[in-house]
Amino acid sequence: MTDHTLIPDSEDSTLSKALVGRRRVLAFGLGTAALVIASPLKGALAALPQSGTRTLGLVSTHTNEKIMATYWRDGVYDKGALKDINYVLRDFRTGDVAVMDPQLLDLLVELHRRTGSRKAFQVISGYRSPKTNAMLASGSGGVAKRSLHMEAKAIDIRLYDVALSDLRQTAIAMKAGGVGYYKKSDFVHVDTGRVRQW
Repeated sequence: MTDHTLIPDSEDSTLSKALVGRRRVLAFGLGTAALVIASPLKGALAALPQSGTRTLGLVSTHTNEKIMATYWRDGVYDKGALKDINYVLRDFRTGDVAVMDPQLLDLLVELHRRTGSRKAFQVISGYRSPKTNAMLASGSGGVAKRSLHMEAKAIDIRLYDVALSDLRQTAIAMKAGGVGYYKKSDFVHVDTGRVRQW
């Protein structure tokens, strides 16, 4: 049974947009998806409980779409919940939807727990198509030409009830991947690549 809903955000009285319309999903192949799920967990993720549930709240700052989804229960990922999370984290410029790395979602759940936040993650950028990434990289030195956003392994986030510097320090302490700090743009980048920080 799928346990997820679109939710209104307390910071915004606008009703959330429904997940409607045709979804363009990029094919990564079942082999790739299986490898991602089976790859070893790094840092704090290796200690995640292997029973219970993992629930994630997300708000897209560009589309105002909101979702609260229990995407994992007792060792099993919920395909329906993952599909809807993938849609909310799509490239909003092109409409392309990718299969997000489940370990990235697990990273967010643990990051949320460690910060003690009671709010959904505000998402500035999830998946980014090669076309969008090239466009952004041409206009800014802060966008990597081979960004992990294009592999659906990175996300740019903030939390309303956690200081950005605290979010960054918590993510660094987890040693679960890369952490970038963008104070002027008001977000922290986290990814499931190699452990590093900037």
